[in-house]
Amino acid sequence: MKERVFEIDKIAKFDLNEPQKNYFYETDKTVGAIWCLEPGQEVYIHSHSNVDDMWVCMEGEGTYFPDLENEIPIKQGMVLLAKPNQIHGMRNTGNSRFMFVGFAAGSLPMDITKY
Repeated sequence: MKERVFEIDKIAKFDLNEPQKNYFYETDKTVGAIWCLEPGQEVYIHSHSNVDDMWVCMEGEGTYFPDLENEIPIKQGMVLLAKPNQIHGMRNTGNSRFMFVGFAAGSLPMDITKY
């Protein structure tokens, strides 16, 4: 069962110096990771040509970047989807820790284009 049941509090790790991407599973079609951001930290704006990238906000609040010109305020309970070639990024704009679970599905390994 340890390959099917995951406990977020045992996987999540924060670092004051840089955002943390904590992988908890990977197959040939999907990958899952828990992102942990301290206040002010961010996941750089990027895209993938070969996967859908879904983020589920679990704790805190921040800003989601759906493209290079817009920002969307986000908080716990929101789900965000970036389809192939759609730009996305995230910043912790709150005063406390921000955590979200990311799932990528498609043709792995995923490629990354930074903006």
